Amino acid sequence: MKKKSKSGKVATLSFPWAKLTWDDLSEWTDSRSLERGRSYQRRGAVKNLNLLPDGGLLADVSGTHRYATHVSVAGRSRDLSKRLEASCSCPVGHRCKHGVAAILEFLGAIENGTDVPETDEDDRRLTLIENGWEDELSEGEFDDEDFDEADSSSVDVSMTSVGNSAARKPGPRKKKSPGGSARSRRKITDADIVDFLSAKSKDDLVSIIMQVCRGDAKFRQTYVDRIMLETGDHAAMIREARKELRLVTSEEAWYNSWEGHGNQPDYSRLRSQLRSLVDAEQFDAVVELGRELIERGMRQVEQSHDEGETAGEIASTFSIVAEAIVPSSLTDVDKILFVIDSFMQDGYDLCDSFGDVLDLRYPKSAWAEVAEKLKSRLPSQATTRKDRASADFSRSYQRERLSGWIIEALEASGDEEAATDFCIEEAAKAGTYQRAVDRLIVFKRYDEAKELASQGLENTDPTYAGLINRLQDSLATIAAKNKDHSVAAAIAAERFVARPGVSSLQDLLKVAKKAKCEAETKTVAMNFLETGKPPAFSKASNTRAGKTKKPAKPRTDRWPFSAPPGATDSNSRLDRDHAKKPSPHFDVLIRLSNHQRDPESVLRWYDQWQASTAQNRFRFNRFETEVADAVSSTHPDRAVELYCTEADRLAAETNTKLYPQSVSLLKKARKVLKSQEREHEFEVILTTFHDRHHRKRRLVELLHSLGGQPIVNKRRGNKS
Repeated sequence: MKKKSKSGKVATLSFPWAKLTWDDLSEWTDSRSLERGRSYQRRGAVKNLNLLPDGGLLADVSGTHRYATHVSVAGRSRDLSKRLEASCSCPVGHRCKHGVAAILEFLGAIENGTDVPETDEDDRRLTLIENGWEDELSEGEFDDEDFDEADSSSVDVSMTSVGNSAARKPGPRKKKSPGGSARSRRKITDADIVDFLSAKSKDDLVSIIMQVCRGDAKFRQTYVDRIMLETGDHAAMIREARKELRLVTSEEAWYNSWEGHGNQPDYSRLRSQLRSLVDAEQFDAVVELGRELIERGMRQVEQSHDEGETAGEIASTFSIVAEAIVPSSLTDVDKILFVIDSFMQDGYDLCDSFGDVLDLRYPKSAWAEVAEKLKSRLPSQATTRKDRASADFSRSYQRERLSGWIIEALEASGDEEAATDFCIEEAAKAGTYQRAVDRLIVFKRYDEAKELASQGLENTDPTYAGLINRLQDSLATIAAKNKDHSVAAAIAAERFVARPGVSSLQDLLKVAKKAKCEAETKTVAMNFLETGKPPAFSKASNTRAGKTKKPAKPRTDRWPFSAPPGATDSNSRLDRDHAKKPSPHFDVLIRLSNHQRDPESVLRWYDQWQASTAQNRFRFNRFETEVADAVSSTHPDRAVELYCTEADRLAAETNTKLYPQSVSLLKKARKVLKSQEREHEFEVILTTFHDRHHRKRRLVELLHSLGGQPIVNKRRGNKS
C-alpha cells in the first residue's frame, strides 16, 4: 500500500503491514492487552490516526483517559513482531492495549482502502507521550467498563470486525459549561492571593479572617492555639491538646471501598498542638499525653474498618511524642520502661519511632534495674503445654515478649551469664525452648542445647509443626558438629514422606550423601514413591556417629538411619498422614522423570496415573500440558494428542476466561506439527475443534487467530 503525504507525493510504507498476523501480535504483547485492544478498536476508541514519515503510526485512543499512542517500526527481521514497538502516555506505556487498537485501526484502513493522513515529527502528541497525558481528558472519552469483552457479540475476526470503526456511533460528549471550557480559565495562584490581601486595609483583613473563623471551626482552632502559645498559657495548651486527643480518638474510623466514602479521624490539629508543646519545652506533658494516646489510639485502630489510614495518622503523631522522651524529666530507667511498655501495648507497629530512644547509651546499672522491674511483672505460675495450646495462648505470648525484654535488658547491663540462665529458666516455664537452644548453640554449649532441645520436643504440642521442625533442625546442627549427619538425614526423610516432592527428595539425597548412605536412601525413597508405603526407620543400634551398619540384604522399606528426634509413636506425622490406603505418588514420579529429562518414564508414569484414575470423574491434578511439554520432541504424536485433549477440556468449561488457555494449547500442538513438517494436519484438528465448539462465539473468535493468515483480508481487494 502507498500513502499520500501532505505535499501530494506518494511514499511506500517501510513495514509490510498487510502481512501482519494474529500470531505476530500475540508474540508482540500479552493476551489481555491484545483482547482489550481489539475491543477498543471495535468500539471506535481510536481517533486522529496518522502516518509518520518513517512508516510508524500516531493516534489518540480513548479509554479511562485519552492517551497518545505511537507505534514505530524498525529493522529488517523476518519476524514482524520484533520490528514493532509502541510507546503510550498511559500508565503501562509500552506495548499496551492502546497500541494494539491503533495497529488494528490502521489494518482496517488498509483492508477498506481508506486513506490515512500523514503527520510529521513535530506532532504535539509525541511530546505528550514523553510527559504523560493523564491530566487531559477527551470530551468523548470512554470508561474502561464500556469495553468489557463479555458483552461483545462479534464472532468474525476478519477485517470486517476490524475495519468498520468509522461507521459506528460516536461516544457520548460532555456538555460544555455556559462560561466556556474550564481549561480556558486562568488558575488563581498563591501570588494572586498575596496581592489581593496586600491591597486590603488592616480592618478589612481582620474582617476577612473573622468571617472565615465563623465559617470554619478548624481554622478558628488554629488561632486559638496560636494565642495560647504566644501568651505562654501552657496549662491551657495542655488542656486543649488533651481535649483534642480524646475527641479524635473517640471517632469511628471506617471506609467503604464500594461506595468510595467513609470517616477518617483527622490528627493534624493534635500533631500541631504537640509540636507547639515540644517547641515550648513542655516535654513531660507531651510524654503523658503520649501515654494516653497509646491506650486510646490502639483501641481505635483495633476497632477501625479502614485501609490503614488511621494507623498511619497515629504513627505520625507518635513521632512527635518520641522527640519529647529523652529531654523529659523522667529518669533513665523510666524512659526505658516507657518505651518498652509502649512496645508491649503496640500490636500494630505504631510506636516504631520510639526505638531510637533505646539506642542511646544508658548506664549498665539502669538496664540492670529495668531487668529487675520487668522480672517483678512476670506471673509466678508457669504456663503449661495445655495453656499454650488453648485460649490462653495470648497470655503465653505476652509472657514470651516480656521475658524477651528482660533478656535484652540483662544483656545491655553486661551480664550475659544471667541472661543465658534466665533464658534457660524461662524455656521450661513458658515453653520458649528454641530461644534458649539458639542461645546455647551460639555460646557452643552443645550438650546443654541438645538436652534442652530434646525436652522441647517432648513438651511441644505436635500440631505446632514449625516449632517441632526448628527444634529438630537445631539437633541436626548439633549432631553435625560431631560429624554425625544421620540425624539431619532422618529429619529430611520424615519431611519428604510427609510432603513428597522433587525438591524434598533432592534435599534428602543431599544430606544423605553427607551421611554416606545416598544410594540406600534413594532406593528406599523411590520405593516409597512407587508404592506409597511409608518406610520404617532402622533401630538406633544400626547407626553410630554417621556410620550405618549395612544389613546383609539392602532393605527397600526401611531407612538406613534411626528415627529423627521427636518422631515417636504418639506424634509421628508419618503415622498420621498415611493412615489411608497407600498409592503411588504419580505426580512426583512424573515431575521427577521430567526433571531427569527421561520422556519414556514421563509417559510410563502418566499412563499408569491415567489408568489408576480412570474410574474417578473428579480429578484435581492435571498433568497433560506438563507431560506434553516434556515429550514434544521425542513423542510428537502423544504431545499433540495431550495438548488437544487439554484444550478440549478447557473449551468445554463454562468459564470464558479459560478460552485463551485452550487456544494457547492448540498453538503448542501446531508448533509441534510444524517442527515435523506436518502443519497441514493442524487444519484438520482446527476444523474438528471448531465444529465441536462452534456455538461458543468468544472461543470461535479466538480460534480465527490460529490460521496463521494475515489479519488483513486480501480477498476484499484492498487498494494499494
